[in-house]
Amino acid sequence: MMDLHTETYIQTIDPLESVEQAVIAEQYAYERDDTELHMAVPGEWRDHQVWFAWRPELDVMHVCASLELKTPQARFREVCELVTRLNERLWLGHFDVWAEDGSVVFRHALSLAGGETVSPAQAAALIVAAREAGERLYPAFHYLVWGGKSVEEAVAAAMFDTAGEA
Repeated sequence: MMDLHTETYIQTIDPLESVEQAVIAEQYAYERDDTELHMAVPGEWRDHQVWFAWRPELDVMHVCASLELKTPQARFREVCELVTRLNERLWLGHFDVWAEDGSVVFRHALSLAGGETVSPAQAAALIVAAREAGERLYPAFHYLVWGGKSVEEAVAAAMFDTAGEA
C-alpha cells in the first residue's frame, strides 16, 4: 500500500560553499561569514572588490562588484544615462548607480528556488563576469566623470576593442 502522507524535504545547500571553492581555486584573498563572501579580484586597472550575498529566506544569491567610483552630483544624470547605454550591451548582470552616495556597481542575482544550488564553475563564471564588466566599462565611467567627455564619447570609448596588447 502506498503512503500518501510521505513528506518531501528540500535540503537547502549553502551556495556560498561553491563560491568559496571557486575563490580558493583562484587563490583570491577573501573573507566569509554565514551570509556573505567578500573578495579582491585582480584586474588590469585595479583590484575589483566583489561580494556575494546569500539570502536563504528568498532563495537568492546576489553578486555585486563596486567600481569604487563616486558620481559627482553635477554629473549624476549623465552617469545614469551612461549606465542605461552600457547595460544594453551586457549579457549578464547590470550596472546601477546608488542614489544615496553615487556609487557605481555591477550587480547580478541568481534565483536558487527549490533547493537548487550553484556549482563552483558557475560561481567562477559569475566572478569573471563581474571582473570583465568592470575592466571593460570602468574606463567609460572614468572618461565621463573625470575626463569631462559626453555620454556618446564614453560609450564609443568603451565599445572600442583592440587586438592584442601593446
